[in-house]
Amino acid sequence: MDPPRNPNVGSSSSRRPEVGSSSSSRPDVGSSSSPRLEVGSSSSSSLSLPRFSLNVEMGTTHSVTPVFGCRIDPTARVPKVNGEAPPEHELSFKWYREYISPSIPRDKIKCSVHPDEVATFRCNDCVKFKLPFKGSYHCSPTCYSEAWEKHRMCHRCAKAVGETSSDNQQAEEEMYSWPDFEGDPLNEIPKLERDGKQWVEVCSSRCYVPTVNDLNCRLMLESKAVDCSTGLDLCLSDIIMTVPVLYPPHQKPRSMLECRRKLGDSDLKVHTSSGVKFSVLSYNVLGNLYTDPFRYSYCSEWARSWEYRQQNLLNEIIEYDADILCLQEVQSNHLEYFFEPELAKCGYSVIYKKKRGSFLARDGFCIDGCATFYRRDVFKEIVKYERAFDSSIMRVIEALQPLEPQQRHRACIRLKKDNVALVVILEKLESEGTCDGIQPRICVANTHISANPKFPDVKLFQVVDLITGLDKIAEMKIPLLVCGDFNSLPLSEPHKFITAGRVDNLPNDTDPFGICQHLKLHHSLPLKSAYASFYNSDGIEEEQRRKFNSESREPLFTHSTPSFTGTLDYLFYTEDSLTLDGVLELLDRDNLGVGIPSPFWSSDHIALMARFVLNSTSPQQQGSRAIPADLWP
Repeated sequence: MDPPRNPNVGSSSSRRPEVGSSSSSRPDVGSSSSPRLEVGSSSSSSLSLPRFSLNVEMGTTHSVTPVFGCRIDPTARVPKVNGEAPPEHELSFKWYREYISPSIPRDKIKCSVHPDEVATFRCNDCVKFKLPFKGSYHCSPTCYSEAWEKHRMCHRCAKAVGETSSDNQQAEEEMYSWPDFEGDPLNEIPKLERDGKQWVEVCSSRCYVPTVNDLNCRLMLESKAVDCSTGLDLCLSDIIMTVPVLYPPHQKPRSMLECRRKLGDSDLKVHTSSGVKFSVLSYNVLGNLYTDPFRYSYCSEWARSWEYRQQNLLNEIIEYDADILCLQEVQSNHLEYFFEPELAKCGYSVIYKKKRGSFLARDGFCIDGCATFYRRDVFKEIVKYERAFDSSIMRVIEALQPLEPQQRHRACIRLKKDNVALVVILEKLESEGTCDGIQPRICVANTHISANPKFPDVKLFQVVDLITGLDKIAEMKIPLLVCGDFNSLPLSEPHKFITAGRVDNLPNDTDPFGICQHLKLHHSLPLKSAYASFYNSDGIEEEQRRKFNSESREPLFTHSTPSFTGTLDYLFYTEDSLTLDGVLELLDRDNLGVGIPSPFWSSDHIALMARFVLNSTSPQQQGSRAIPADLWP
């Protein structure tokens, strides 16, 4: 439903509450030192209301608190009036910053490497190539020098993306208002006075990323719709004022923990000296479709907004610097407009499998799915396989012939969940550590299993379906990684099936239709959990050991909300062809407060990451079998 039209006839703008404020009342923003005449208004005492109105939404939540470095992406439209569409029109936007004479609060800007230190300068090339703000600040020349190799790689990738960017991408160049970090905006001349405050124009495009100059200042967005045929304003302009721009808190960096092997481990020297190292990240990023404000009411609205979360997630993911990223709950619209272009600047290519169906979001219909990114200067894609788990249920339903038709129908509905898996075979690009011109390959499976705890049979069905398909990859002697949100606790049937290679049938009360009797409940893949393997390694410190469950050897939690805290996410690998070299340290539950998401961590899951060494003897074995056209019958 469209919001009511502003009744303030004769004002040069529509009146809007202050964005980010809980108060709905505010002074008249229509006054100006030089009033503008709009279509439907005149200099005479008789003023008429324009027929059409301009509706502008600042963000994905009810209000938007602008945050330093986080893109604000408003939407604007002129709706129909009594079924009549508005004439062809163009939208224009202007962003203003409240003029405050004191200098920039420098002590708030922290180093991207040492968050306890104040930043003293920025990388100019990061500014030039529009890389995320957070990674561009440093506290000293030494700090910058130590991070230079990572900067150089990002600059090279971002430059390549910029050279092939479309005109539309280049057209929004003004959305970034890059400041001189060493100078204060004292020479700015206010261009507008409104409500007794002075404002400086900072941007003339739809989107805007608050800069260091905006800290502690309010922003104002003025939006207009102009009739293309007359060149006149089609309706009253829309003005939105925000609360002051915030500087986001810094989360404590998570370190990689080295996996120390027993001295008697066979072939360890061969693996570490001649094998190829690579790292894999698995992360459920919490799709915005599922951020129920009641379920996550403990999280501040500004920290729960997608505008903040997307940038905070990106900063976190980039900081981990993994070679392969397995992300879950990635919305199709967010992939297209944010994750894919932003991670492309950092050298990643992507493949994606979305669920069936769609939801109506603020910018159109969308749905979430699994996205696998890989560094294009490290790997190349050989083949990918997609799996919608509901595509194979009829084979199982047909096996339930002894049941009545009505029961089979209920069983079909029970199994028909829209979860998916994405499998890709990657080949290492030629480099040191390869032999005889044959490049090693790995297979990465990324999945998101059904979440309903009342349907353990459905969870097991989906996991069995995935592993059964991966059996064909194992026959090719290709190392396997199986990552994702399995929505299954440690030592549950899906977990035991993967790590132990078999599982017994479920009890009748959890498998009411006997579905599991028709599944192949065993496999021969030597799959192990990366974090459980780390727990079993030598030399793990007590500080890290207490973050694990001593019985299952898995993390105490990978998901944390007031209603549930436990482990649902895993990184599995074939231990005969991959050696675990290290894992990303876990978080301490006591430091998370009520739960996540929070201003520090922007998902209700935590990221898992492991580094592996690929056995250098495997490429010759991999080349002996043809790649299957499909993994599932």
